[in-house]
Amino acid sequence: MQLADASFVVVDVETTGLSAASNRITEIAMVRVTGGAIADSFQTLINPEQYISPFITQHTGITNAMVYGKPTFRDALPDIKRFLAESDTPVIVGHNVNFDHGFISHSFARAGEDFVLASTEDTEHLLCTCKLARRLLPKLQRRSLKHVQDYFGIKNVRQHRAMGDAAATAKILLRFLEMAEQMDIDSLQDFLRMQNARPNYGRRKTKKQISLREEVKSFPERPGVYTMRAAKGEVMYVGKAKNLHHRVASYFAESHTAGTKLTQLMRVVKEISYEETGSELSALLLESRRIKELGPRFNSLERRYKSQSFLKLDIQNPFPKLSFSREPGQDGAEYYGPFRSRESTEALIEVLNRSFTLRECKDNFPIGPDVKPCFYHDIHRCNAPCALLESRDEYRIEVERLRQFLAAGEEGVLALVEQMMLGAAERLDFEEAQFLKIRLLELRRVLGRGERTLASINANDLVILNKTTVGHCEVLFVRFGMLAKQIVLSHSNLDNVEEWFFRQLRLYYSATPATASTAGKPEIDEMRIISHWLEQSRKRGSRVVYLGDNWEDAVMRVVRELKEVLGPKQEIVDAPGATPGSIAVPIKETAKPTVTASTRPKRIVLKPMKA
Repeated sequence: MQLADASFVVVDVETTGLSAASNRITEIAMVRVTGGAIADSFQTLINPEQYISPFITQHTGITNAMVYGKPTFRDALPDIKRFLAESDTPVIVGHNVNFDHGFISHSFARAGEDFVLASTEDTEHLLCTCKLARRLLPKLQRRSLKHVQDYFGIKNVRQHRAMGDAAATAKILLRFLEMAEQMDIDSLQDFLRMQNARPNYGRRKTKKQISLREEVKSFPERPGVYTMRAAKGEVMYVGKAKNLHHRVASYFAESHTAGTKLTQLMRVVKEISYEETGSELSALLLESRRIKELGPRFNSLERRYKSQSFLKLDIQNPFPKLSFSREPGQDGAEYYGPFRSRESTEALIEVLNRSFTLRECKDNFPIGPDVKPCFYHDIHRCNAPCALLESRDEYRIEVERLRQFLAAGEEGVLALVEQMMLGAAERLDFEEAQFLKIRLLELRRVLGRGERTLASINANDLVILNKTTVGHCEVLFVRFGMLAKQIVLSHSNLDNVEEWFFRQLRLYYSATPATASTAGKPEIDEMRIISHWLEQSRKRGSRVVYLGDNWEDAVMRVVRELKEVLGPKQEIVDAPGATPGSIAVPIKETAKPTVTASTRPKRIVLKPMKA
């Protein structure tokens, strides 16, 4: 299982003592972490049915009076099991997780039930953030929850209470997941094994490793893609970096964990080369292409294209409906996505069909006054245009409502599902409310990743402006969610820049079809990378201009954003061979100069800008 797809449940318990066999739980809290974010939580006080000593009260603040009348663990068990069941094979997480897991297991046993952990390839789904702190924060002398949360600057106003500690541990887990991604740990199994692996302190470096470490010091502090090769030139790994110097130098750190993919990789690497790119997005796209072309051994999870899916609205049909599609086609329909899996797309379709009265039947349905409406009309999910109970114009109004709703973005969808869930609860329809709660968690996992997945591909036309160096800006033209052109501009290009942008926008957004051509796996993978990057772009200082239906109106907005990114004109010394305002070599081209660790670092060769 990929680490990005894993679900975690962080647990914390307060107890009457230290023994799981003889003492009892007084409070339990659980926090669900999915998709790199906190998704849900649960907390309750527990009547331990035994005396809470003054020492424990002084430590936790929980008194005998506070737990009087509260549910016993047996009474709270259905809610606890329900919360755990809402995650697919969750990893149980805690700071010193064996303590929490021991109390929960004994409490389940006293209630006559088993607390069974999931597993992946014989690795139990049990994760200790205290053990991870020893591996990932080797310079931190004390690894208690308080010291780790202070290290990350995490505030915990309810120390030694279950929800306060569980929430703090969940935030620590998120930091560790980010660190694992930077260390190229992309599988759940490797992440779980890392907590018990031996630190790699003092391992003797070979002469080649020492030589490479010295040569890497000359790598530039700019975005790019690096390639690691073995003795005979075999490509072992391809990676991207915001800062090539810092990222590649981190491979030679002393604190790596023995037995992980990283240490195995560094034993065989004999050469490291790099290619500079204008921005992190360019590096992401180039990295993806290089991995697909070269199939490096240590990029095992990235060799194949990730499975994607799309939401299809066939507006070319007289009575459009929503459906699932593996890839967009040139059939006049609108496609939204890409999404990570078919299950997530179908979950979204189910929610939308419950909210908008579009048909759900097959395309070749009979129409006439004698047609008997189907089941969906009986449950008020369709107004039966087949039986002429709804005209085509009335049906089209509902289609436009749906399109406008999708254009509002992810927040609108999540707010709608939450409103539907609360409405079902108020009607005491708890079965429907539970169904919608599960759907809400699934959609938060899918839509909460910062991906602009609900933008229609046909309307996903935009211009991205990234500041590269002082006085230079990388401009990327995106058409149908895919990269159309990449260029680097500077102050020297500001003369007649309005006319130049007008010609570029007319070339890429006017002289092309109004709908996207059939997209294969490379194009879909590019859409995924760009959509994932877009919503986070402003945090990185990038500018994004959405063109809309009339690209001509966007010319001045693009020019204004370009001038703001470039800032005031300054005297700039360019790298050898680079000319201000030159065109970067398009990253779709495969022939690029490669720089090795043993040669003098240079920027990618630039060519003069042409209109």
